[in-house]
Amino acid sequence: MEYESGARLKPLKEQYGDKITLIGNVPATFALTFGTKEEVIFYTKQCITEAGQGGGYILGAGSDILGTCKLENVKIMIETAKKFGKYPLKF
Repeated sequence: MEYESGARLKPLKEQYGDKITLIGNVPATFALTFGTKEEVIFYTKQCITEAGQGGGYILGAGSDILGTCKLENVKIMIETAKKFGKYPLKF
């Protein structure tokens, strides 16, 4: 799901719950390309918080890892997912 297209995890998770699996939504063209470390952590945690509870969510970039994405930011997204995305989720 592309964040940049206006897709948001929270309303879709509320509407479909465990009926579908959601994937993506970390903004590739903003956070992963131009974002600061703090922004990447913010968007990654937001995705986990909004869609991770109860399963049915796969964290990832909105569309894919673009050639313009900073490797450092992609690593930060992965590190944040490892730290905050383990079940059971605790916030």
